[in-house]
Amino acid sequence: MTFIVLLSLSHHYTVPVTKIWLLGFGIIGFWRWSWAAMHMARALLYRHLVFPRIRAQAGRASKPPQLFFVITSYRIAAVLNHAVYRRVLAEVASFGVPATVLACITDPADAALITDLVHQARDLPPGTSVIVIPQAGKGKRHAMGEALRLMRKQHPPRGSMTILMDGDSILGQGSLARACMVLASQADVGAVTTENVPWVKGTGLVREWYRLRMAQRHSYMCSLSLSRKLLVLTGRFSVFRAEIATSADFILAIEHDSIRHWRLGQIKMLTGDDKSSWYAVLRRGWNMLYIPDAVIHPVEELPAGNVLSATTALMTRWYGNMVRSNGRAIALGPKHCGMFPWLCFVDQRLSMWTALIGPMSAIVLSFSYGATIFCSYLLWVLVSRGLICLALGLTSGRFHPLFPFILYYGQVVGSLIKIRVSFQPHRQRWTRQKVSAGSDDAAAALRDLSSALLGSVVIVLVLMTLILYAAG
Repeated sequence: MTFIVLLSLSHHYTVPVTKIWLLGFGIIGFWRWSWAAMHMARALLYRHLVFPRIRAQAGRASKPPQLFFVITSYRIAAVLNHAVYRRVLAEVASFGVPATVLACITDPADAALITDLVHQARDLPPGTSVIVIPQAGKGKRHAMGEALRLMRKQHPPRGSMTILMDGDSILGQGSLARACMVLASQADVGAVTTENVPWVKGTGLVREWYRLRMAQRHSYMCSLSLSRKLLVLTGRFSVFRAEIATSADFILAIEHDSIRHWRLGQIKMLTGDDKSSWYAVLRRGWNMLYIPDAVIHPVEELPAGNVLSATTALMTRWYGNMVRSNGRAIALGPKHCGMFPWLCFVDQRLSMWTALIGPMSAIVLSFSYGATIFCSYLLWVLVSRGLICLALGLTSGRFHPLFPFILYYGQVVGSLIKIRVSFQPHRQRWTRQKVSAGSDDAAAALRDLSSALLGSVVIVLVLMTLILYAAG
């Protein structure tokens, strides 16, 4: 389609688009559109043909003997804490499997609230208990490691399952049973995760920004599940086999994960515990699945600041986690990961650049051949992103007229953020906690300087190449 648009522009506006331009943009456009179409087709195939068979198998499986919840909270309001734990206990009672809930809290008042809820709960399976673990102020990873070690000491029966979830996410009705029974029925699957349907605090624009992200997530998760692999095991709610979650290497990956960078040395992972748990499962050769009919409702609210600064702060954390884990996933190779998931890892590296070729080329060509080029490009953006969002609506059931504009914002700004964090992977920060990585000493300043210089050189070379390309 990109090829056709360029050819049309060259005919109607007498723009001297060369054969090199047509070939280059034709290849890139064909790749991007065919890749997107493949994801959409795979998502529909998984959701409507493959997953119903998986659900049928789950209906014939035996329940796990015991469940272990690890729920981490950071300054969660009492009313939300009440809703989260009330739903957890209700789901445990409905499922009928004894559970040990390890509640990692930061406020002593939370302990009394959780204890009261346990006393008020009805029909809990015998053996269900709640263990309150006060956090030591060393971050989420440390709290999760403490909880997993405590769980390990309890020697979970074979076939038990571990649920890692955030303390600001509310379980959908029946979702615990749906997720656990799929895991119980698939012997080669080590972990599963569920659909996210956020409850958003904020304006309509903020709500639709989150909704579009979840629609994209739903499509990609379904597509990857066709290969029985995922790109992340979401920290909001994921279920693991207990033997995986209690293994020494898994606990070490959660608490002290790090990567080796060719220029920056050893980088300790601060954020991205869900990427660490995912990689630990992937590295050991387990498959993973997405459960589209099980739902978690994370309560979302943008960090302080305007919409632009808040969304870029969140994307910086999310894409930083992706960049830091991407290289080691690629290093595992297609034989270990599967060819399609491995190509997705490679595409994550390439798409941050290809998404910028369109707007950068439109700007360069506009200086040479007039504003008509840029206006035509904007029309193309509106039409193309509208079609993408309509296709997303087919797989996720969600659409809004704002989606095409939000999608384009996410593609362009997201690509810029990905490029920046790819040169500064050592810089990490929680968006709500006052915790960050990348110290402010002289060595850190030198690393930052080298990152800025390298990034500037690469970006200048890309711009010069585009300008020369347009002139040719």
